[in-house]
Amino acid sequence: MKIAIITELFHPHVAGSEKRFFEIGRRLVKHGHEVHVFTIQHKKDLKKEDDVEGIQVHRYAHSKNYITQKSYRSISGVLNYSLITALKLFDSDFDIYYFNQWPMMHSILASPFCSTMIQEWCEIWFEKIVLLEKIHSKITNHHVAVSEFTKNRLISYLNVSPEDVVVIPNGVDFQRYSRGSQDKSWGKIIYIGRIVPHKHIDMLLDAYREVKRTNPETELHIVGDGPLLPMIRKQASLVDDCYVHGFLPEDEMINVLESSWLSVLPSEREGSGIVALEAMAAGTPVITVDFPHNALTASCVEKGLVVPPRSDYVSSAIQSLLTNEEAWLKMSENASSFAKQSDWETVTGQMEEYLRRIIEDFR
Repeated sequence: MKIAIITELFHPHVAGSEKRFFEIGRRLVKHGHEVHVFTIQHKKDLKKEDDVEGIQVHRYAHSKNYITQKSYRSISGVLNYSLITALKLFDSDFDIYYFNQWPMMHSILASPFCSTMIQEWCEIWFEKIVLLEKIHSKITNHHVAVSEFTKNRLISYLNVSPEDVVVIPNGVDFQRYSRGSQDKSWGKIIYIGRIVPHKHIDMLLDAYREVKRTNPETELHIVGDGPLLPMIRKQASLVDDCYVHGFLPEDEMINVLESSWLSVLPSEREGSGIVALEAMAAGTPVITVDFPHNALTASCVEKGLVVPPRSDYVSSAIQSLLTNEEAWLKMSENASSFAKQSDWETVTGQMEEYLRRIIEDFR
């Protein structure tokens, strides 16, 4: 198969969608398929034409500030990328055109030139951008949702036919995250993810302050990068045993995660949550919060705790798993078992089978 993946950001930019397309794409290449990625040249020093583990990467529409300091997409950057994407795909020849959800306009403008088009969805907002979402949902009859949570919202909010949606979940390199090379450190709490407003790291800091009063041996590790990193560093400097690492190479991040007792993800929006899967693979129970757009509220049942989105509830959940090792152990085992079923090899097999089926449907 000759496959085009159209996604606004890609390796070496690090976030959930980028990791998903990198992990699936490089495995599809190993399976003998030709994979091309069409993406933004988000840094000027990145090659416009590149080979990343066999994936042919086409970077264009350079936009220095595509993601603004407030973590929004710039309108000019979105339009520039979307228009050039449509031009690049005009009269192109791929068996499959596979579009990432964001920034939506690229899918809408390029759809007339992509006969075998598949649209992937990580989340449904159905708020300020409801009209754009509705238009977006009508440009193809082939939709991939990264979770049952997102599939159900596609059906109920955007009236997409259930027969037109398949769930292909996110995955994890299970062997890499389940090495068991480090013992768990009681009281070591970790956050991994983007340092952006909707992740609500301030809520975690408030919760940790409360935990620290009654459990002085605990420590908090914050791993990730983003526009709020300087502010979080400043806030964390006022809290004992709170370490803000910023971005860590994957091996270092895995070492911190393997030794952690709990992972806390107080995010307002998650379509699936690769970092939660990685924590589960390491046998680290996950605490998340019950925001309406947080898909982790479904996947964390029995592998951690889901609490209302307030710091006092988060602190109570942390303390409950610090003082009940039997409950923690059961959640750790459940988390590991769940993650083992979600290895990237399994996910890639599901994707490969689905793409073949779509090609047959178009013939």
